[in-house]
Parts: sequence; C-alpha cells; structure tokens
Amino acid sequence: MDTPSAYIPIDWRHALARGEELPQRMVGAALFADISGFTPLTESLALELGPRRGAEELAVHLNRVYDALIAELHRYGGSVIGFSGDAITCWLNGEDGNGRDACARATACALAMQAAMAQFANVRTHSGRVVALSMKAAVASGRVRRFRVGDPDYCLVDVLAGKTLENLAAAEQHAAPGEVVLDAAAAAALADVLPVAEWRTDAATGARFAVVSGLTARTEPVEVAVVAEKPWPALPDDALTADIKSAWLLPPVFERLQRGQGEFLAELRPAVALFLKFGGIDYDGDDDAPQKLDRFIRQAQQILARYEGSLIQLTIGDKGSYVYAAFGAPIAHEDDPVRAAAAALEFVDLAAGLDYLNEPQIGVTVGRMRTGAYGSVTRRTYGVLGDAVNLAARLMAAAPPGHILVSDEAR
Repeated sequence: MDTPSAYIPIDWRHALARGEELPQRMVGAALFADISGFTPLTESLALELGPRRGAEELAVHLNRVYDALIAELHRYGGSVIGFSGDAITCWLNGEDGNGRDACARATACALAMQAAMAQFANVRTHSGRVVALSMKAAVASGRVRRFRVGDPDYCLVDVLAGKTLENLAAAEQHAAPGEVVLDAAAAAALADVLPVAEWRTDAATGARFAVVSGLTARTEPVEVAVVAEKPWPALPDDALTADIKSAWLLPPVFERLQRGQGEFLAELRPAVALFLKFGGIDYDGDDDAPQKLDRFIRQAQQILARYEGSLIQLTIGDKGSYVYAAFGAPIAHEDDPVRAAAAALEFVDLAAGLDYLNEPQIGVTVGRMRTGAYGSVTRRTYGVLGDAVNLAARLMAAAPPGHILVSDEAR
C-alpha cells in the first residue's frame, strides 16, 4: 500500500507523531548506498513490453530491491534522508555521544545490504535476457546539521549537511560495486573490531578510505534489542494528520495518493530535467545556514509552482550544492521545455538577489525518462530518472557561473 506517510523520513515521522522536532545538530554516521544496473533493465523492459507496461514491471523490480535494503536500514535504526537517482543517503543517529555505536550499526547495515543484494545479482526479463544489479556503499562518521526547508504548501525537504557529508561523498568515489568503504573517522572509531581488507588514498587530498569485509564483534540489529529501546516501533498511518503528510509531498502526488492511484504514477514519458548548482552557504560554521537555505528554496519553489515544475531533489555537497527540478512530470504540458527555460532565467535572477549565494550554474535537457513513485513500503519517493537527467547534471557542471547550458533536444 502506497501511503503518504511513507514519503516522510522515518525519524521525522516518529518525531512529528510526538509533536516534536528533530535536533538541528547531530552526531552519528551517514550511509550512502548506490545501485547500478537499473538503466539497462529499464531499456530491456521498455523494448520487450512497451513504455507503459515496461514502466510498471520496472517499478516492481525497483520496489523489491528497495524493500530489501531499507528493511535492513530500519532494522539497524537508520533513516533514509533522500533518494538521489538510484541511490539513497541515510543517517544513523549516535546514542553514545561520540557516534561509535552509529558507526558500528551503519557498517553492519551496509554489509547486510550487500548480502541482501545477492538475491538481485541477476534479473531475468520476459525475453530471457539477464541484467546484473549491484550496489556500492560508503559510511562516514561525524557531526552533521539536519533541518527542514521549503514551503509546506509546495513540499518540505529534509536536509543533511556538513563536512561529514563531504567525507561520505569522497568515500563513495573510492567504492566499487559490491564493496563497503569507510572514511578515516569511521574506520578509526571501529579500529578494534574492523578488519580492513584494503586502504585507498585519494591522490588529490591524501585522505584515506578503508575497504571492509565484516565486523569481528557482533553488532546486534535494533529489532533484537530490548523492545523499549527499539527506535522504530510500528507507527499507524493515522498517527500523522493529513496536513502534516501533505506538507512532505508534491501536491499532484499527494492528490493521487489520496485517490488511491499511487502506483499509476509509474511511466516512461518525455520530460525536461533542470539542474542548478549553487554555493556560498557555510553549513558547519554559519548559525544562519538553515534560514539562508530555506529562503532560497522557498523562492525557487515559488518559481517552479508558477511553471508547474516539480522539485525532485536537493543535494548538499562538497563542491557546491544542487537542485534538480523536472517539467512534464507528474504534470505534462506541450511547452515544458519553454517553461524550464523561463524558470532557469528566473533562477539566475533569484541567486543574484541573494547576496550570500554564488552565481548559479544550470543545465537543461529533454528526453524520455522513467517517472513515478518507487522505494519500499516503509520509505518512498517520487522520482524522474534517465539518461537525459544525467546529461543535465553534466551540463550544469560544465556551465560557467551565471550561465545556462541546454542540450540540442532542449534547444
């Protein structure tokens, strides 16, 4: 059952049910899990079954994989902060003040996720073609800032930011499919129980990363601990009001879910991808960082609402942060490329009016994309994915500050 509550991170869900807010500063471990193989699977299913049925079959495979991975995460007391394409960024909060317990749970969870992926190593399509799926995982330990941004009438966004996330991104770059890689802080926290199979050094920064194969001391999953200490007890869907749930979803998605049409969102359809890179906010050192980001995101959402575009993703990174917006999903228009271009021009003016932001870099593309709800029964998202999305991100990275690059198809 696709319920609105599943679109809210599970720790926020429990906090909101108690009428509480999550703390803005946390110590623990961040986990990044990236799945590869869904793009060739998408192509095979579309060719064999056609766009609509292929999208529906793809959603079945996507959900099976995420059901298995997120079940492990929730078992170890973790929460999915956000989806990024076929990857998830997760947080496991420390219970001991220094984050060691969170490091142990995150590492054990990443290893359990790799074990769970074994059942999806070879996916056989209707024609008999075998498509390989795999996952790489990274863990980083330290302090983060956690806060919500955005207009609740449009969509709230959960944000995890700070140096620890930069270390996580660096660790992920040194991981190969099938591996679990830890940053130096996480490896040091677990030095007495962590067999390191290999150390890898970043040539540019000198940072070291540990490839691990297991833990020598058993890290009990949360579900076998004392019941009163289980962080994610069952929470009925009616524990949250409709107003709370609607604030975390794009309005068209919430409306379809309310009508029981969540799975109908799965489609292969033409859409426009817009990526916007921005910087200038110090998430570790500036006490006003949450307010600054919130102001920018709310105004960006106002622009998107005027053109009926959708904010799909907000990512905070070490080499700048970025916004990913889609036009044509879930609401389509014949002039979606024009709407995206007009929004891009307004984004440039918006950033110029906020003196704490650098000049933005923007990329825009058009293409066939897989759109719809995906994830597990306990944590879902609405996504717009495909090769055109990846190209938009590359155009964004190549654009000079203050400029917009578009693909030939978009032009």
